[in-house]
Amino acid sequence: MRPEAEGSAWRGASDVWARRQGEALEAVREPMRGRPKARGWQVAVASAALGMAAAAGSSLAGGCSSPCERSQTCPPEASGATGGGGVPSTCVPSESGAPVDDACGVFVAAAGDDGAEGTKAAPLGTLGAAIGRARENGTARVYACAETFEAEPAVEMPAGVTLYGGLDCAGGWAYAGASDGARTTLTAREGVIPLVMRGGEGVARIEDAAIVAKGIDAGDPAKRGLSSIAAVADAVTVELVRCALKAGDAAPGEDGAAHAEPAQRGGDGSAGNAACSAEIVVPANAPVNACGAPDDPSDDSFGGVGGVALQSSGGAGSPGSPGSAMNGGAGEVATACTPGTAGDNGIDGEPGAGAHGAGEISTSGYTGITGSNGAPGTTAQGGGGGGGAKGGTAAGQCTAGSAGGASGGSGGAGGCGGAGGRGGGAGGSSIALVSLDATLLFEDVTIATGRGGDGGAGGPGQDGGAAGAGGPGGGVPEDAAGLRPGCAGGPGGTGGRGGIGGGGLGGHALGIAHVGAAPPADGVTFAVGEAGAGGVGADEEHGGAPGVKADAMAFAQDERR
Repeated sequence: MRPEAEGSAWRGASDVWARRQGEALEAVREPMRGRPKARGWQVAVASAALGMAAAAGSSLAGGCSSPCERSQTCPPEASGATGGGGVPSTCVPSESGAPVDDACGVFVAAAGDDGAEGTKAAPLGTLGAAIGRARENGTARVYACAETFEAEPAVEMPAGVTLYGGLDCAGGWAYAGASDGARTTLTAREGVIPLVMRGGEGVARIEDAAIVAKGIDAGDPAKRGLSSIAAVADAVTVELVRCALKAGDAAPGEDGAAHAEPAQRGGDGSAGNAACSAEIVVPANAPVNACGAPDDPSDDSFGGVGGVALQSSGGAGSPGSPGSAMNGGAGEVATACTPGTAGDNGIDGEPGAGAHGAGEISTSGYTGITGSNGAPGTTAQGGGGGGGAKGGTAAGQCTAGSAGGASGGSGGAGGCGGAGGRGGGAGGSSIALVSLDATLLFEDVTIATGRGGDGGAGGPGQDGGAAGAGGPGGGVPEDAAGLRPGCAGGPGGTGGRGGIGGGGLGGHALGIAHVGAAPPADGVTFAVGEAGAGGVGADEEHGGAPGVKADAMAFAQDERR
């Protein structure tokens, strides 16, 4: 056909098509004239007209090409139905029901090998390797057998990747259904988060999988305070379809450890010097118990110095320190000297505060709050120095030039204050999903947790240091007549005991712990366990707060580490 003839024929056909379209539209409108125009009537008219016009037009199409075909501007024909996100339905196991083709993505089985091709016949062996391969080859789709995969470390899943689980690998990699037995299960050893989904372009999508965090062995001291967390979503859009997120029981917090030894003991006092040994008989040095910083004597304990002894009188002993008790002995003047008395004991420390608050969430999981340590006890006072005795030169006494009496013994140093008890550790939390500024979309999802761990008890304060003994007074020569020995120093006091540590925070039981937008309530069911009790402190006031039981709990931005 010549071009002008072809154009004339097309124009004629177009006129016929337009006329028939008008007739069809009029035929639909006629019965509706005079009736109220119900909502949506325009759509009904248009749909009917288009259907009738299409039938009319089909008789004109044979042997003719359309204008878009001649100008090569027609859109490409559809290649078949597609699944979510433009994925061909043949690559979506739950839609096709047929074995998935190798070209759809990367295949992984628990018995596979990460060095393999990633096909159905030669699958990879770990989900982490399969996700990496799917990103590299551009398919961004992973197909996993309905088996259990144990991650070590956590599987990292970026945005833009889809994981299809629940496949029957013995049945040609066809969809096996969404029952618990037919899901792909991802787990990890105790205390390890099996799955971390991170942000980027696109959506991280998972179908027919169970992400299971193992419960923590409460009887293992090395695992105290560990949380059980199934998954983390970090600044990413996540779509979960027919999935289960399950966290196990968390571990209890560690009790505050007891101190192995008491605080430092005070040193014993020194003996006084003997009568008739000098014209002025001075006392020996008093002991010092250095309890704090080496260059800070304010919290050290000093025994009181014994009294000086002269020929005519004995001096008083000085009081020990710290403290205000005047516990030095009197020197001999008209009457005999007196010994120093004991130093005051230190004061016990105040108990530590119990842990309160929410704790912190991060890509590493959850960190609870430890109870505060108890306050230290105070240093005890040193014993007072003993009074000195007078000397003399009478018959049978001292010779001239060395007629001083016996000096007093020094007081013993006081014991150091005990350190405060250590705070109880936080109980671990049982959290199915930690969401950090993520967008979550659920379809037929189950979220379950175990029990939060109890907070640890505050530890006992350290015992204060024992008192040092007072030193004896100076003696007199055996053949001396009428001379008295110097008086003994007093013992130091016992250091104050440290305060009991505060109780740790009880662990949470949370379906979703989130920073940012609240998770949706649609498409998800929750089964949340019990929260952990707060740790025991010195009393109820100093105990830790219990954890929180909730389907979802918001954490503040400053509680995200």
